[in-house]
Amino acid sequence: MPVATSSRQRASRRQNSEEIEDARNTQVKKDDDVSDDGQPVRTKVKKEKKGKKKAVAEEDDDDVVAPDVEDDDDDDRINVANFPDQPLAKADLHKLKGISQDWEAMATQIGQQTSIYKDVAIAMAESGEMDTNSSKDLQMLDRDMREFLDVCTEMTLHAKAIDALHQRIASGEEVTDPQALYEEGLQQGMEAYAGKTTRQKYVKDKRYNDFQTSIWDVHHPNEPMPPLTNFIPQEDGDDSDDDDDLEMGGATQNYNCPLSLTVLVNPVTSRICGHSFSKDSIVEYFRHQNRPIKCPAAGCTKSFRLADCEPDPELAKKVKAHQRRLVLNRDDSDAEEIVD
Repeated sequence: MPVATSSRQRASRRQNSEEIEDARNTQVKKDDDVSDDGQPVRTKVKKEKKGKKKAVAEEDDDDVVAPDVEDDDDDDRINVANFPDQPLAKADLHKLKGISQDWEAMATQIGQQTSIYKDVAIAMAESGEMDTNSSKDLQMLDRDMREFLDVCTEMTLHAKAIDALHQRIASGEEVTDPQALYEEGLQQGMEAYAGKTTRQKYVKDKRYNDFQTSIWDVHHPNEPMPPLTNFIPQEDGDDSDDDDDLEMGGATQNYNCPLSLTVLVNPVTSRICGHSFSKDSIVEYFRHQNRPIKCPAAGCTKSFRLADCEPDPELAKKVKAHQRRLVLNRDDSDAEEIVD
């Protein structure tokens, strides 16, 4: 049987592929456009259809009728004038108390920084400045100290003004304008404070007393400081004051422990009576005692526990300064004896 040659097989395959390609080209849908070279243009048809759909959608949107808007919309708006301030209720009392306590905490925290003024005053006194009456530099420092105390007082007055609001609301009074009442109370307090004399403002202030005492102790370590009125000139209005209320000073700072009778070491101070002790001495005094014991300081009738004694870093600084001054005075005395 004769077998087809390879050239015939290649010609037959070429003819079959051409017939299949012609059949594909003739299967064009009626709706398809045909280009000049006979190829269908389907992409154009799809874009035209999409464009028609978009146009229809826009026409539909144009046909939607917006709802009628009434002309009296302004009448339906909320009128703020119809909602006046509501009075503070008793439920707000804890908020006012918290604000008042914040003011008091700031006054206390800032007031503790008076030690800066005392340290500077001690340094100036040790350099030769005598007191606030004779030294211009100490006078300037004294003025700054008073202004600092004025700021602390103003903070306290803020707390008092809020406390007054707290009391009015707690008593059942309706307070609809708390800001006005707060500002009014603060203004009254500030005016009352401004109307006081210099003595009335500072003589009873322990911080100011400590400031003046720190200067006095440099030059008079073993002498009691005279009343503060000796350092503050008298003003109009001081005559009507009770002299006993204004007199402060006259006490000598004792740096010895009432128990050991030696200079205080790591001093602790009783918050019950204010007496100070060396830490080791008072711990030994309270050994095996958990109940309150009478204060060992001479003349004190109060009793306290060991837990009532707190570290006193401010007193510790004073003790060190006192010991340093004693050494300097002793050296000066020895030097004078040698010269003689």
